[in-house]
Amino acid sequence: MHFLTSFVGAVGSLMSNSGLEDIMKAAFGGVTKMLTGKNYPPNTRALRLVVEEALRDTLSSVSSYQELFDELSMKAEASRTTKQWVNNLILPVFLMMIFVRAERESDWALHLWAVKEMIPYFFASGHINYARYGLVYFRSMEKMNG
Repeated sequence: MHFLTSFVGAVGSLMSNSGLEDIMKAAFGGVTKMLTGKNYPPNTRALRLVVEEALRDTLSSVSSYQELFDELSMKAEASRTTKQWVNNLILPVFLMMIFVRAERESDWALHLWAVKEMIPYFFASGHINYARYGLVYFRSMEKMNG
């Protein structure tokens, strides 16, 4: 879970000065610690709630993940702010949820896919150690798996 904790911190770094901290302060305590990745379960829950609220209208109009992804992509093209929120908060929170699901269900293929998708976020946020060693971990596990 250290990998996921650091991923929460990466999302916090990518979303700094975006208004996410202000939104979260209205509903949660300890936001400064939340966005650094400390105390993983409440942080993940809080981010999931923010994303669910941000997608409230969109979720009612789609019936599949592909429709949701297409809708988010279309909205992201229309606005730079929306693009940042989609790429740096919404999609990473989906990755967190997939990672947790893979861990709980012992789904090795899903775990490796989630790790592979998380690595670019570590590089983008400056979490270089997790980016480098996450890549080494992914490649070595992929080689062992296949």
